[in-house]
Amino acid sequence: MDGAKRLRTALEEKFPQAIFTLDVWHVVERLWAVGRHYHKEGSDKLEEFVDELKALLYEKTAEELVKRLQQLLQQVPPNGPGTKGRRQILKKTINYINRRLDMMHYQEWLEKDLVISTGQVEGTVRQLVGERFDCAGMRWLKGKAEALLHLRCIELNGDWQKFVNWFQRKNQGHLQKGERRRVLTDKPLTIKKAA
Repeated sequence: MDGAKRLRTALEEKFPQAIFTLDVWHVVERLWAVGRHYHKEGSDKLEEFVDELKALLYEKTAEELVKRLQQLLQQVPPNGPGTKGRRQILKKTINYINRRLDMMHYQEWLEKDLVISTGQVEGTVRQLVGERFDCAGMRWLKGKAEALLHLRCIELNGDWQKFVNWFQRKNQGHLQKGERRRVLTDKPLTIKKAA
C-alpha cells in the first residue's frame, strides 16, 4: 500500500491478520529525490548513491537506512549553497520512513517470497475487474457487481467446473422435485474475514 494512515486503518478492520507492506517504490522514489540533492541527474554517481541506500533497505533493515540518512543529515553544514534543500529532503524522508517502519520488513518478506510492491496487485485488478466491469455503457449495482466479481475469480482461477459441480450438488434435491430455484439475489455478499 502507499502508506496512507486512513487506508491502513480501514483495511485493518476488514483484514485484521493481514501483513501491511509499504510499497517499496514509494521509498525508492524518495531515495532518488535525496540522491538528486547530492549528484547530477542521470550520472553514475547518482545511481551508485541510490543503490547503496536501496541495499540497506533490501539487505538490512529500514532502521539501518534511517541511521544512514541521519548520518547524511549530520554531515550537511548549517549554511552554504544547496544545504537547505539537502536538510529539508533528508528530514522529510527520515520522517516518512520512521512513521512506517512497521510496514518495511523487506528483507524478511523477500526471504519468504512475499510481494513488496503493488505492481502485481494493480495488474490483477486491471485484469480481474477492469476487463470485465469497465466497458463502455456498463453500470453496476454494488451487490450485483460483487456477485459477478466472485464468478470472475472462480473463472480466472480455473475453478469453473468445480463451482458448477458444487452448485448442482447443492440444488440437486430441489431440481429433482421440479422446484423452482432463484439463483439471483438482491442482497450484497459480505467479505469474509481474511485467514
